[in-house]
Amino acid sequence: MAAVNLTGTIRYLRMYLYAPNGERVPIGYLSSYGDIMRVSFDADYINDPQRLTLSLNYRGSNDAQTRDILSAKNDVRVVTTSGRWPSYFENLLPEGHNRTRLADQRGCSEEDEFELLAAAGHDLIGALEVEPMPQDQGIPTAVRHWHTALGLDVLEPGFVETPVEDGSAIPGVVTKFSAVHDGRRYVVRRHGHAGSHILKLPNSVHPDMALNEYAGYALCSALELNCARAALITREEAALPEQVPFEFILAVQRFDRVGGRRVHMEEFAQAMGLTPSQKYGHELLQDYGQMLRVLNEQSARPAQDVKEFLGRMVAFILMGNTDAHLKNWALLYEDGITPALAPLYDPVSVSSYFKDSPKSYGHNRAVDAIVSRFGWDEMTQLIERGGFSRPSSLIRHCRDLVELAKATWPKTLEDYAAPPAMVEEITERLTGKVTLAL
Repeated sequence: MAAVNLTGTIRYLRMYLYAPNGERVPIGYLSSYGDIMRVSFDADYINDPQRLTLSLNYRGSNDAQTRDILSAKNDVRVVTTSGRWPSYFENLLPEGHNRTRLADQRGCSEEDEFELLAAAGHDLIGALEVEPMPQDQGIPTAVRHWHTALGLDVLEPGFVETPVEDGSAIPGVVTKFSAVHDGRRYVVRRHGHAGSHILKLPNSVHPDMALNEYAGYALCSALELNCARAALITREEAALPEQVPFEFILAVQRFDRVGGRRVHMEEFAQAMGLTPSQKYGHELLQDYGQMLRVLNEQSARPAQDVKEFLGRMVAFILMGNTDAHLKNWALLYEDGITPALAPLYDPVSVSSYFKDSPKSYGHNRAVDAIVSRFGWDEMTQLIERGGFSRPSSLIRHCRDLVELAKATWPKTLEDYAAPPAMVEEITERLTGKVTLAL
């Protein structure tokens, strides 16, 4: 356990979840005392059997177990002593350049997860919102209770600034901006409004990445998969806070923002209680089998979501999307309580970059070595791990999708001006480079 750095002051934020009707419902507090990071849920939220769902990671097999989790004193889901948030909240924060930019906006360290979350509190993924409360209010009883329960003598509340006006926290490493569409352009300076679109930029190593992902969306749509809505735009169509050298940018409409309303969502890494550093999981059959079981047992539309999940697996293997980790699959809570598989996002043909980057993508190459050999026996094992004793109909569905990809993808790649390396890679995969295509 990390040493606790007691500062004598406690910082805290109020947590809210938006209900489907647009009501902002208070659910608890987030607090930081030295290196102790605490989640304290309101008694009304804990005791409500019809409570809005924050995460499956906070849900037990029955309501009594859920109440025990939400009211726990020492569970890692509600308290840490490392200076990092419990995994659900840590996964809300960005990585890479996006994290650096947010820290610069806030004037804090990239390691100060309390301040990073506070900075972006009005524009997080899903329907969660966090914000500071007036300092003269004093420390809320619920917050004081949980910290004194740990034997700490909380002295006084620490000052917490309001969120950065255009601050946002969009998980991931690729450079992204939260934006709104004003009818003409995608605008990043939103004056405090939550973004409705994500603008994704290529990088200097792979300036064609927006074209790659845009074509990836088209390939998945050709298999009738449920995709987020994406558009390829020019840099002139985006009002960015900095100059960029790339001609094309990808604009993805957020499925957790519908008609100005926030819809709750979470990544599978959050639902499974994994930290961002654990996003690649343990082992493919184990992790994907667990995801399938969640959809089969808890989804609002289990049959549809199971077929969709398997269809995405087929598509990702055939296109070489070796970065479909547990932060790139999500659950959507359209009624605020019950999960369903969220639309597909981040369909990048990563293996298309292997030849031109021989010393890069070590982890992705290792993943590709596994999925390239992933055949129908392995697919059957996966389906069985998902709780299906008779997987034959699902296997037929997957085989049909492979044939549909062979029939439609060559023209789709041409129609959507896919980068040449992507065309070459996917053509090889469709003609036998991967076992599923044989």
